[in-house]
Amino acid sequence: MIIVPVTGKISRRNLPLVTIGLILINCLVYFIFQLNDDRRSHEAITFYFTSGLSEIEMSRFIEYRNSASEANSEWQDLDKLSDEELWSLFLSMRGDTEFIEKLRSEQIITPQDSEYSAWSQLRNEYEYLESKITSANYGLTPAEAKPLTFFTYMFLHGGFQHLLGNMVFLWLVGCMIEMGSGRIFCGVTYVLTGLGAAILYWLMNPNSSIYLVGASGSIAGLMGAFCVLYGRKKIKFFYSLGFYFNYFRAPAIIILPVWIAKEIYFLYTDDIGNVAYEAHLGGLISGAVLGLIGFVLFRNMIADMLQTDEQVDEISPLIEKALERVSQLDMEAGSRLLEQVLTKNPGHIAAMTHLFNIHKNSPQDPRFHEITRQLLNRLTIDSTQHKQAGRIFEQYTKLTSRPCLSSDQYLRMISVLSGLGYPEKAERIMAMFLRQKPNLPGIPQALLKLADGFRQKGIMTKYQRCLILIGKKYPDSAEDQIARKHLQKPAQAPGAPA
Repeated sequence: MIIVPVTGKISRRNLPLVTIGLILINCLVYFIFQLNDDRRSHEAITFYFTSGLSEIEMSRFIEYRNSASEANSEWQDLDKLSDEELWSLFLSMRGDTEFIEKLRSEQIITPQDSEYSAWSQLRNEYEYLESKITSANYGLTPAEAKPLTFFTYMFLHGGFQHLLGNMVFLWLVGCMIEMGSGRIFCGVTYVLTGLGAAILYWLMNPNSSIYLVGASGSIAGLMGAFCVLYGRKKIKFFYSLGFYFNYFRAPAIIILPVWIAKEIYFLYTDDIGNVAYEAHLGGLISGAVLGLIGFVLFRNMIADMLQTDEQVDEISPLIEKALERVSQLDMEAGSRLLEQVLTKNPGHIAAMTHLFNIHKNSPQDPRFHEITRQLLNRLTIDSTQHKQAGRIFEQYTKLTSRPCLSSDQYLRMISVLSGLGYPEKAERIMAMFLRQKPNLPGIPQALLKLADGFRQKGIMTKYQRCLILIGKKYPDSAEDQIARKHLQKPAQAPGAPA
């Protein structure tokens, strides 16, 4: 569920320079210092699980846990654990500060142990690989917290999608705070609520060895400040519930407990997620406190800004008029109105979908291909929209004898179709690439997705064939290492006993 404010009108007079500056700083930090973090992290994890280090340390961790009174019966035999269970065991081990401290001080594996020499060499190499990860050095690790990392973490991100999502929310909420309370207050709120988010995360996870990165704590702080700043004033909010989305108006303050309740709910129910809900809570609470201060200081400025923003929703009436024209079979007029929507909001999925449905009656029209490309680009980047992407792709390929999609779009559709449970359809696309463009970047990753699609469907011969193909055509790649690891294990369909 997503709820975000969508009020405020930007002009040269109130250009949100601080918000733009914060976005630029986050982006520059990512692209200058973190761009290779994913690769470095993947190298470190791959080394850990393929070098033999995982077998040495995790078997000792199982012994360590089982020797305690709270022995975990599900971790009895390392060889019988699935990939998911191994990863869960790895995270539990990293989160056990006492065990990690004893491991590093050579109390778990002592110099007298026969495997000490091999372990020590592998451990040093793994720690060296981890030391090259910017996030590991400057993210907030509660068990090893440094004062500097309470600030640096809020400008770091775990990947491009993490950065992109946070920057979209920062733009939406940051603009509102800056236009309503000024540039200095906006910048100070970002930093101080980010600090508040870090402190609560640290207090609730004092022994965690998993580092925290991301601007979401500061963004939550801006949201908390926003709710208190605007108080009982009715603000327009956008909300999304899966495939359904709409707008509503409500007093800003009533959204604060909704956001807080949402974070608390997920904090205690999301057992497999990697979202720092504690940081979100810390940001919301500290933001509400700063918002109360801002409300007293900037009450008049907020009122003036809202008065200039009472603008009519232009998108919904345009879509209604377009659908009315289409119902009257005036397709040309309907198309023009929907194009106006895309001029105002280029990523509007509903408008693109209506245009697709209009133009599919003329599959030879170049505009049909163009709107399909735009729609698939938008749908494939959001996993909640993958089912619709699959439907659009199937209709498109049936209607035209010569599809005009890019190679990147085809590769993304391989992942989408495999994830939706249609690996056979994805396989036909992959066969085309292997014949015509076998060296195209992205094929090994797509092959892994295709292999997993066959595994999920229980077609184990094709699952293994995809893994073998990765090794033959793309040896020494990161995907080859993953494929080799899976091939070393007995082939099992989902749900088969380990």
